[in-house]
Amino acid sequence: MLKLKNKEKMQSKILNVVAVTFIFFILTAFLIISSTSCSSILGGSVTDKTDVDASQENSNINEENANSNNVEQEISQVEEVDFTNAIIGAEIKGYIPSFMLTDKDNFIKIEITNTSDFAWRTDRPNLVRIGYHYYGQDVDFTDYDRTARSELPHEVNPGETVTIDVLINDIKNEGTYVIQIDPVMEGSNIAENNFWFSSKGVFMLEGTAYFGPSTD
Repeated sequence: MLKLKNKEKMQSKILNVVAVTFIFFILTAFLIISSTSCSSILGGSVTDKTDVDASQENSNINEENANSNNVEQEISQVEEVDFTNAIIGAEIKGYIPSFMLTDKDNFIKIEITNTSDFAWRTDRPNLVRIGYHYYGQDVDFTDYDRTARSELPHEVNPGETVTIDVLINDIKNEGTYVIQIDPVMEGSNIAENNFWFSSKGVFMLEGTAYFGPSTD
C-alpha cells in the first residue's frame, strides 16, 4: 500500500515537471514570435518611408530637369530667330535740341513706333534699345557704337508706339555735333542679329546741337 502511494506521488511530480516545462516552452515560443513580428513591422515602416523619400526625391529631380529643359528650349527658340528675311522698321518722332550740356545728362523725348514684323524684346538675346551716334563738326570727336543706351519701357509689339527719354551723355568736349538717334538690336550670340536699324534702311532722328558747359 505504501509503495502504491509513493508511486502515485512520483507520477504526480513527473506530471507537474512536464506541465511546467511545457508552459515554459509555450511562453518562450510566444516571446520569440512577438519579437519577430515587431521587428518586421518596424522594418517595414522604415523601408516604406525610405521608398517614399526616394520616390519624392526622384520626382523632384525629374521636375527640375523638365524645367531646365523647358528654359533651354525657350532660349534656343529665341536664339534661332533669323532676321535675315525679317521686316525691320521703326518710325521716330521728336527733335534734337539746339543746345545740350557737356557736364550733365541730356534727355531727348521721342515717340517711336515698331514697324517691324517682330516684337522688340527688352532682355537678351536680341534685345532692342535706343542708342545714338555723334559726329563733331568743328571738333575732332566722333563715336558710332560706344554711346549710351536707353531701355524700352516694355516689350513693344508690331504697330505699337512708346515714348522714351533718350539719354545723351557721352559728349564731354565743347563744340557743334550732328546727333543721330538710332534703335539697335544686340545681345545675341549670332553676329547677324546684332545691328543698328539704320544699317537696314531705317531713317534716324537727326539734328545738329551745340554742346557746352552748364552755367550753374
